[in-house]
Amino acid sequence: MAYQKNQTTNDEILILGFEGLSNYKIPLFLLLLVLYTFTSTENFLIIFLVSKNPRLHSPMYILISNLLFCEVVYTTDLVPLMLHHILAERAVIYHLGCSLQLTISGGVTVVETLLLMLMSVDRYLAVCKPLRYSVLMHNRLCLSFVIAFWLISICTNIVMFNFVIHLQLCGNLSIDHFYCDFTPLVALACSDITPLVSFALATSVIATIAPFVIIVLSYAAIIVEILRIRSSTGRQKAFSTCSSHLLVVSLYFGVIIVFYVVPRSSHYLYVYKAMSFMSFGVTPMVNPIIYTLRNKDIKKALRITINEIKHQFIDTENS
Repeated sequence: MAYQKNQTTNDEILILGFEGLSNYKIPLFLLLLVLYTFTSTENFLIIFLVSKNPRLHSPMYILISNLLFCEVVYTTDLVPLMLHHILAERAVIYHLGCSLQLTISGGVTVVETLLLMLMSVDRYLAVCKPLRYSVLMHNRLCLSFVIAFWLISICTNIVMFNFVIHLQLCGNLSIDHFYCDFTPLVALACSDITPLVSFALATSVIATIAPFVIIVLSYAAIIVEILRIRSSTGRQKAFSTCSSHLLVVSLYFGVIIVFYVVPRSSHYLYVYKAMSFMSFGVTPMVNPIIYTLRNKDIKKALRITINEIKHQFIDTENS
């Protein structure tokens, strides 16, 4: 049994997603590197601003900073290895590494979906229950939810990893994708995949479909409430409080819906790869811009932080 386990975890899996792009290795490498560097920098900058400025210690910004942290973890789980695979003569990942990459990205996705759900509820309370908002949604409750989401993700990860690492792989061990994805990995299995697929399906229903329904219901109630406001200025002000989050949710679930709808056949493989690239290359970079582009609090916090750094630098030089 020990021999079978070692043999399984040491199986080499070829990553074929970059094979047709051999003529564009350097531009693709530089593009991914720039996107990853910019994404990590802007996400950590906003997280730093939220943690440093007491004015931003509110449920909305706690949720935003956790969401952006998820984006950093997600891209770090995928992109650095992709950069290596682009330049490598033979892009290979071991079964153990594939299992870790798959479960980490899946676990972060669970947290991100639950955070988006809680953010929609937060916006519902802010628009529809403004007088009771501070009672119904406060920092301690928000932090409790966030901790619970991460604990749920960790427990899900442990179970998923246990299933994936014990898969017996056979045949042509190759995945025609940029990273280790669930469906092509399961297709390589020659052992019973029923428990794994059942658990993945249950997780998808609980952690993706159910939050999506709650988000839709929350925004339906928000839209109804906004339409009841008589003045156009009032409607615009109410809508501006949730427009950024609505755009992020639309991008996030738009990509997920395409993943579920597009068939996994060779005819649609380029569409699937393009949407995957958007999920790990574009969306994590765009989300911080969406949240901060029209956000006066973040801009003010950035100005204050820059001024503090300038004063500290001037004081250091004078001393």
